[in-house]
Amino acid sequence: MSAVELWQRARRAGSCCSLLACLFASAALAEDVADVEGLAGEEEEVKVAALLDANTTKDMHDDTTLLRSVSVLDDEGLVLFDALRIWLGGAVQYDYYNFDGLFSTRSEGDKREGVGFRRLEGVFRSQLYDWGELKVQYDFDEGLFRDVYLRWVSERPNTPVTITIGNQKEPMGLDNLLGNKFDFAQERSAASDAFGAWRSMGVRLHKAFQLSAEERAVDIFDDDTSFMTTSLGVFTEDLESSNETDLAVTGRVTGGQSRGDGGFHLGLAASYREGDYYRVSFRPEVREADRLVLASPSADSQGIVALEAAFNYGRMHLQGEAYYSQLFGDIEGYGIGGYAELGMFLTRDHREYNARWGILSPHRPAGKYSVEVFARGSMVRGDDDVGGWNDYKGLTLGGNFYYRKTKASVNVVYGETREPVEEQSDGLALVLRVQYLF
Repeated sequence: MSAVELWQRARRAGSCCSLLACLFASAALAEDVADVEGLAGEEEEVKVAALLDANTTKDMHDDTTLLRSVSVLDDEGLVLFDALRIWLGGAVQYDYYNFDGLFSTRSEGDKREGVGFRRLEGVFRSQLYDWGELKVQYDFDEGLFRDVYLRWVSERPNTPVTITIGNQKEPMGLDNLLGNKFDFAQERSAASDAFGAWRSMGVRLHKAFQLSAEERAVDIFDDDTSFMTTSLGVFTEDLESSNETDLAVTGRVTGGQSRGDGGFHLGLAASYREGDYYRVSFRPEVREADRLVLASPSADSQGIVALEAAFNYGRMHLQGEAYYSQLFGDIEGYGIGGYAELGMFLTRDHREYNARWGILSPHRPAGKYSVEVFARGSMVRGDDDVGGWNDYKGLTLGGNFYYRKTKASVNVVYGETREPVEEQSDGLALVLRVQYLF
């Protein structure tokens, strides 16, 4: 790399850091103004037995939960010096899978069947006095760290500023941010895996703004709670050096309204990335399936734009995203993709919308158990200047059964491509999963 290229990259990185500093200051100023104006609503406090309560276990696995809003009973949890709370937990996911064709390209399309751990992780979370939290998430099955970060949380109770430093998810992808422990389907969509599934080392600012009735441009529900959220981060490669990114700037803006068992969400995310990008590829919505390569550019920078929307009302919930990616370099290319998924509870349950973070919340059964069915359609297309283009279309049908800390699910996935990949152009997969959180 020449000195000129190094100087240009350093200058871009410096500009990104300056932009972040300005946003930090703006967010802090906005927070002070909000404190003076006195926006309605306070941060909800939940008193539970942290080691026994199923809902609180889900809260502690949810990155959007601020630990200071969860207090434990006198005889549960670990509190030191009335200031430092420590929580240890984990998650186990165990799968049975059976697939062939397009999902088994490295085995020449032959049927593959087996069982194994999808997730075997431990999670450590700690509240650091009133100003911050620490999280460490380690996957024992794969032997790698997922999340390792320190989060600063401002004093504002209802809409605090948070600054997260460390290995974390970048602010892009509705199903990626919710995570496969809580999403409708067992795995994120093909489009999200290709364009929006980034976990990287960096610093991220997040701020939510509660909108008063006079500030709202659209009213879908009477007496709703309306929020805007902003997230911006500067990132580099992750701890495992798996995402081939040297520098990335990723941001997300959302607007959402929620009321009772209903909610509405719109969002826009974008990312500029520098690194080595040699393929438009993804895992076709089955964890054990082989990755599919649709295009093979040779690029050193990439731009991604994503639009997202979600709606939930009563037992029904709908979510979708659309992505566009442009790759720049010796062999340029582009990628597009998207998905839409519709779910419905067969029991008297509903999904809640977390407007402060712009995602659906982890599901909590209203009764002893709940049953959910869903369908998802997805599409990904990749193109490069040399090899031409190919696309993938997939359909996933499935159901989930929730009981306290346990979730059992079944997914049936059909996928096909325009042109064969390793001589395979379609395939069918069945995956059964049992999940337990503790």
